[in-house]
Amino acid sequence: MNPAFSAAIDHFEAGRLDEVEAACRGILAADATQPDALFLLGLVAQRRGRNDEAIERFRAALKRNRRNPIFHNALGVAQAARGRGMEAVAAFRQALTLAPRYADAHVNLGNALAKRGDLTAAIECFRRAIAVEPNLATAHFNLGNALLAQNDAAAIDAYRRAIELKPDLADAHMNLGTVLRRQGQARAAVACFRRAVALRPDYAAAYDNLAGMLAEMSQLDEAVAANRRALELGPTSAAAHSNLIFNLNFDASLGLAEHQAERRRWATQHADALTPAAARQPADRDPERRLRIGYVSAHFRAYAASYAFGGVLTHHDPANVEIFCYSDTRQEDELTSIFRRAAHHWRDTADLSDAALAERIARDRIDILVDLVGHMSSHRLLAFARKPAPIQITAWGEPTGTGLKTMDYLFADPVLIPPDERPLFAEKIIDLPGALGYWTPEKLPEPGQLPARANGFVTFGSFNRRAKVTPSVLRDWSAILRELPDARLVLKAKQFGDPAEQAELHDEFARAGMPTERVIFLGQTGRAEHFAAYRRLDLALDPFPHGGGMTTLDALAMGVPVITRTGRTIPSRLAASCLTALDLKQFIAADAEGYVATAVAAARDLAALERLRAELPARLAHSSIGDARRYAAAVEDAYRAAWRRYCAAAAGRQPD
Repeated sequence: MNPAFSAAIDHFEAGRLDEVEAACRGILAADATQPDALFLLGLVAQRRGRNDEAIERFRAALKRNRRNPIFHNALGVAQAARGRGMEAVAAFRQALTLAPRYADAHVNLGNALAKRGDLTAAIECFRRAIAVEPNLATAHFNLGNALLAQNDAAAIDAYRRAIELKPDLADAHMNLGTVLRRQGQARAAVACFRRAVALRPDYAAAYDNLAGMLAEMSQLDEAVAANRRALELGPTSAAAHSNLIFNLNFDASLGLAEHQAERRRWATQHADALTPAAARQPADRDPERRLRIGYVSAHFRAYAASYAFGGVLTHHDPANVEIFCYSDTRQEDELTSIFRRAAHHWRDTADLSDAALAERIARDRIDILVDLVGHMSSHRLLAFARKPAPIQITAWGEPTGTGLKTMDYLFADPVLIPPDERPLFAEKIIDLPGALGYWTPEKLPEPGQLPARANGFVTFGSFNRRAKVTPSVLRDWSAILRELPDARLVLKAKQFGDPAEQAELHDEFARAGMPTERVIFLGQTGRAEHFAAYRRLDLALDPFPHGGGMTTLDALAMGVPVITRTGRTIPSRLAASCLTALDLKQFIAADAEGYVATAVAAARDLAALERLRAELPARLAHSSIGDARRYAAAVEDAYRAAWRRYCAAAAGRQPD
């Protein structure tokens, strides 16, 4: 090897990039066609982030030596970094034509194909790399990433192998935790996220995921601390700030004022600067014309909130409204198909930025834009901040307010948000018959006979997720079971299928004085099996301070009354809102003593429970919230009233 080039290589490996450039330029001064020096200059440019220069250097090297697969691979890496995906794929394939067993090129081709959405081909590339070089940690890691994107649990083995080969790979620990979380292995996921932040203390995303997992396990104080650490490390992350907002919903020490203040801080920090000086004005301000309604969600699929607004989509009046759905839904299912058929226009928007989404909405001339997510994951509130529609409403997904100045209205009801609390909100409140509607695409099973008659004891249940089962909830549930020595409690959620979580909960119940042998755990099931499980219950217990909305309505649809305890925040009143709409106020308690007493009294009146079991499904189905056609009409009346107010204000008139 040329001594000058050998010295340049030594400088490069030591990171002395200025010396590398000087040595290579000296080589090229003597021989301007020397390809290795041109290639090494390209690597220097690439390391310094000058990818356009790197591409130029690699191409110059290839003009002198087109048979070098390393040159083609490096060119592909630089092209991929510049977003030139097709060119990168071609370069990697050329490298592999010259060297079919070039493991790094297989990995790079896989990454390029994955970025273009061809996950199946990408997975094949990673597996070919592993076949060539079984101990290549990056191949196992990227295989895990592609399998994760396909929601394939095989990603677990890929990540574990990557970690075995490279234990300090923080991203592998992080992503393994993500897969385990999806699989309901809560404690294993937490261990992965903790390891990721131990390896990389500035890993904001890992702290964010750790917070979410700890909240799911009802370890709220530590979860909020992790949320705040994620924000310290990444203060511009609107998503991380929203995750903090969502987790604070579970904090019984906070009231509505604190919740809304945090939402206003979110808007000030992330959204207000995006708001245009002048809002878009519709060309046609006829108050009675057909309205163009846009719905924005990442959850047009089998998801709790979908059954709250589903009837509004499927039972709209086509003479009154024209429906546009802006869908970020990546894991589509049969419910997605139902919604797609119900809409007049369907836009797949998952790959659009917030700015591009707002532009798309504006081009569609939407009159009323409806947010269906709130501050839950995958929201598009930063598109709403750009005010692409004259009227903007948040509803159903997480009906707790957004803090946005550009969000005009929040759909609620007087139980969910009492009149004296409404000045705390950025939005004006519009009352519906109930903040949540209830719709199911299938016929539900019959409730069956009251289980207590056959069992000889009452069975309580809660099918709410683990995050809602706080220590205070456990204490009250324990008190109920102590008052009823033969009663049972059934808990059902994805996390409750995890043996490690069951063991931990048994310990928590024991500390709360709960007879643990009377607690039954059920994991996640299909929808038919989920509703069939309600046939085991005589009464449902609502958790607090974050109660169940759709979980409450599911229980009522199956003839199971729900005992709830209201509090100072919106999430604590979701069940009370549903019960009030069905004239079931006798099951609403104001404090712990009342909650326990109400549950015990209801359990002792089996005749009343039998009557309710027989009549509740029909009562819900014929109510203002359970009759999907009536509920959709009420929503469209609210849209029309809001539009009339807007038109009147635009014309300088007082609305009628």
